[in-house]
Amino acid sequence: MSQHPAYLPTLVSEAGISRNSIRCVKPFGDGVTNRTSLVVLQDDTRFILREYEWPYASGDNLRRLEKELYLHDLLLKNNVPVPAIVAKYEDGSTSAVLMEYKPGQLLGNVVDILPETQRAGAWRAVGAALRKVHSIQPPDSCAGVIVGEGVQPFEEGSWGDFHYHQAIRYAINLLKRDMGFSYDLASMKRVLRQAIPVLNERPLVLLHNDPHPWNVLVREVAGHWTCSAWLDWEYAWAGDPAWDLARLDLFRLKPIGPTPAAFFEGYGKTPKDPERTIYELSIYLWMANQYLDGEVDEERVLMPTYEAAMQYLGRIDGAVERIDRAL
Repeated sequence: MSQHPAYLPTLVSEAGISRNSIRCVKPFGDGVTNRTSLVVLQDDTRFILREYEWPYASGDNLRRLEKELYLHDLLLKNNVPVPAIVAKYEDGSTSAVLMEYKPGQLLGNVVDILPETQRAGAWRAVGAALRKVHSIQPPDSCAGVIVGEGVQPFEEGSWGDFHYHQAIRYAINLLKRDMGFSYDLASMKRVLRQAIPVLNERPLVLLHNDPHPWNVLVREVAGHWTCSAWLDWEYAWAGDPAWDLARLDLFRLKPIGPTPAAFFEGYGKTPKDPERTIYELSIYLWMANQYLDGEVDEERVLMPTYEAAMQYLGRIDGAVERIDRAL
């Protein structure tokens, strides 16, 4: 038997399985935030062990175990493909869950090797599944971060205020670096301030908030590609569904190109301006700061996104003009 956490037999027992039935535990490799392992029983039944870790000094201020228990149950009730959580463990300093094993491959790992028709089918299925997510109302009627089973409103205020202040804060930080960046900050402030009421009119739904192609599993069933699971709900928010669509298009662990039309066929609509360009501006300003700070993502797993963000800095004034025209 591979070495495993001392509390794993307790998790297995809570799931109604004999604690002596564990055959092996196979780590999937350390993630940026958590540790994930495949648990195989003697009869070859499989589960996923998710051990919550946190690389930030602030501690687990999202109450992630409580949050994911709540969200996985809510998502399953709304027919969203996610793994069921079958057991939990928490002792004050350690928290973990045992989840159903969902077969499939990470979308980001397979789309560039699939034939065109199969690739389109996989993206289409993923879009249809995310549309189900965005049909779910958040637990509270305000925009913010989901903490435990409720929504903690953004410190900046409304959805529109949050995006205004985030974009401007990152834009100012970049200019302070004195690295030759040049854009019209006054125009950005004026245009984004005008966008606040527009963003505040956007619908508020459950957001994944980290919906990149390596957080979703797809598999082929009887010749058709399906979405077998949307993964990693610890960062979920309540906000505008177009935010998820923008993030899905921009966050990349490797360069696989933009989100294709097939995804939006499955989802049922495409993001429009001014929201789409506002969120793109906000994300790239954030990512450029993160890249230059070099602290949060030391392994540079988002390098294609960082590179795109740095290139985007030379096009900021044009983006602001597009937002202004759309408004």
